[in-house]
Amino acid sequence: MNTVLYIEAQKRLIRMAPETDLAIVGGGPAGLTAAIYCARMKLKTTVFEAEKIGGVASTAKLIENYPGFKSISGEELSERMRAQAEYCGANIVFDTVNDLNPTEMLLTTASGEQWKAKAVIIATGSKRQRLGLSNEKDLEGQGISYCAVCDGSIYGNKIVAIVGGENTAAMDTIYLSGLARKVYLIHNEPRLNVSKELEEEVLAQRDLVPMFNCKIEEAISKKTFNESKGEYEEILRKLKVLNLETNETSEIRVKALFIALGEDPFKLAKLAKIETDVSGAIIVNQDQQTNIEGIFAAGDVTGNIKQIGTAVGEGIIAAMKAGFYAKKKIRKNTAGEA
Repeated sequence: MNTVLYIEAQKRLIRMAPETDLAIVGGGPAGLTAAIYCARMKLKTTVFEAEKIGGVASTAKLIENYPGFKSISGEELSERMRAQAEYCGANIVFDTVNDLNPTEMLLTTASGEQWKAKAVIIATGSKRQRLGLSNEKDLEGQGISYCAVCDGSIYGNKIVAIVGGENTAAMDTIYLSGLARKVYLIHNEPRLNVSKELEEEVLAQRDLVPMFNCKIEEAISKKTFNESKGEYEEILRKLKVLNLETNETSEIRVKALFIALGEDPFKLAKLAKIETDVSGAIIVNQDQQTNIEGIFAAGDVTGNIKQIGTAVGEGIIAAMKAGFYAKKKIRKNTAGEA
């Protein structure tokens, strides 16, 4: 195609694209909170969610540290947030945002739609890396967890295991030590990939059983009757572990396995040339603004403490600042038309 004609065709697509004042990428606690605040500001607010409302938070079996609830499941809390966002006027689109053009504030989704926004909030959360066990997904919430801070209290005074060798695994080990009766730390290398000071602190935990140069081969479950549900369900009971030095396997009895392999970096940040730190987290200022004007970020994707309360707080700040930015653009456009 002729280059000039191609550029003109792209310009027409941009003019034809559905418009929204605020585009929020991600329907977890940060994104839904931002949607509530933006919609209440009478701004046209569109949330794009690729998979499931609530993100990682929705997979938590019990949440006991969110203000206002003694205990609530992650799924129920996520559903309440979604319902409130829609009640306030936010529109939720179940589609993946594959591209973000920061110059035009143009978002392209997997379905081929293009949306033009006045401001964008990236709230994609964190996608936990899976271990790759055959029954891993089936045991999620049934003994397998990706968040020690979220689910650790459920297994107080129980035997648990953590798999991983970097900062996430190290911090989870420290958090669970003293809470759990025994903590197995399983890593496929001879030492942790963390600073010397952090490694020393991890290894000093009195309830720790290090299993270095080891790999989990199988998660063994047991069928247990759940009286509240009135049905049988598979619950994690053992791990089969391979020692990579001796080639011998052993079984350890555990009530929970915390998978702490880190997170996949969010590709939109790279595509839009948004600044990130060495871990891939988006760098923001005190207003949750990125290095690109009009683009904000909130929640786990910023690399802050990964808790629902933190995500909610960042979502509020991002919404207020992005909302003010969008309103300023609306006023300029209105003045220009007049």
